[in-house]
Amino acid sequence: MPVDRSLKGAEMLRAAAAEVCSREGGISDSRRRQVRWVANEYGRALAHPDHPLDVEAEAGPLFRQQSVDAYLALAGRGALRVRRAASSASGDHSRQIRIEVLALLAKAAGVYADLPPQPDPARKQPVPKRARSLLRTSLEEIADRGEALPGQIRMLALGATAVDTGARSGELCACRIEDLAPGLDRVRIVRRPQGWSEAEAYVELIDLSRLSRTALRRWLVERHALLERVRGTTTALWVGLRANHRGEYTVPPGTPLEPRGLYRAWTRAVDQTNEQMAGEPSWVPLPTRMEQLRRGVSPKASPAPLQPDAEQAVVLLDDVAACGRALAESRRSGEPDSDDELEARLACRKAVRAAWAEGIEHAMQLSALTEAGLTETADLAAAGWEPTLLTAIERAMGWGRPSKSKAV
Repeated sequence: MPVDRSLKGAEMLRAAAAEVCSREGGISDSRRRQVRWVANEYGRALAHPDHPLDVEAEAGPLFRQQSVDAYLALAGRGALRVRRAASSASGDHSRQIRIEVLALLAKAAGVYADLPPQPDPARKQPVPKRARSLLRTSLEEIADRGEALPGQIRMLALGATAVDTGARSGELCACRIEDLAPGLDRVRIVRRPQGWSEAEAYVELIDLSRLSRTALRRWLVERHALLERVRGTTTALWVGLRANHRGEYTVPPGTPLEPRGLYRAWTRAVDQTNEQMAGEPSWVPLPTRMEQLRRGVSPKASPAPLQPDAEQAVVLLDDVAACGRALAESRRSGEPDSDDELEARLACRKAVRAAWAEGIEHAMQLSALTEAGLTETADLAAAGWEPTLLTAIERAMGWGRPSKSKAV
């Protein structure tokens, strides 16, 4: 819906922001926050004595060069901040975001925007192969230490996953239990490159290293202990270790991490670990910025659908059920670890893996396998399911595996 052209000043900016943010699937949540931030900030600029316009400005003049330059100058030196900060000035990255958002607001308002050109972003140097190898060695050294603290266990799992996948912090925060393959050997990453809309997101399946699989097993155990104090269902893979604040509200431990929280959690755990491990012969300090983990990473990935194809899902789920019945029969009638059972295991694991890659939910697969006769954790492990993941799935569904209830 077009913005009412009779609106003026800050009211018009807020209306344009609301129009941009209302476009379903058009922009990401982080971009929505940026749109609201710039609209409110520009509204405050209109009340500042150094801006040539006032609160009665119409849409057209707001986006002319002189007005835009005045706003950017005020914002750049921190004159429009609501709260005081240690450093009031903002950098080039914030300026670039403001310009991008102004273009969106002007389009929503139906006016031309005379915006300054945006320089090409500086290329970030990739982490050299030798440095990445040393980084992985440091993570492996943490994995070998049995007395690691919860924050370090989570840091290990996050770091190993980031090194394998090259995922951004926002992409990691979006990961759910459903995004882990049944055997923890692959992960589904929804790619949302910076500046893209949600409609342009795409999915990749990436193989995980032995280090990542080990780290994720340890983290899933720790995560389960955290969630014992949290009511309701929880599907986020990465959750907080302690109570925190979001605005005026207090959130308990076990709450899903958001990108800022993930960044702070990583930095805190890395600082603690670097201090503890200083002086160890083979220790190479971990980087305090997660960005350094993903630079230079080019994972071997295979594409996957954002949503499963309905017809293909039926075929794959039928295959899971048939392979589950064959495996259940071989486990009942044959010798343990016989050739027939091993062949049935391989077939079932292949079917389960293909169904997960298509995007079929864990609960649907587990229900099919239980109906096929694989009712115990050991049976499902034979079919390719990691026991720690099974526990996480039960918790995600609200304390009780759907497949178990169908088996009663």
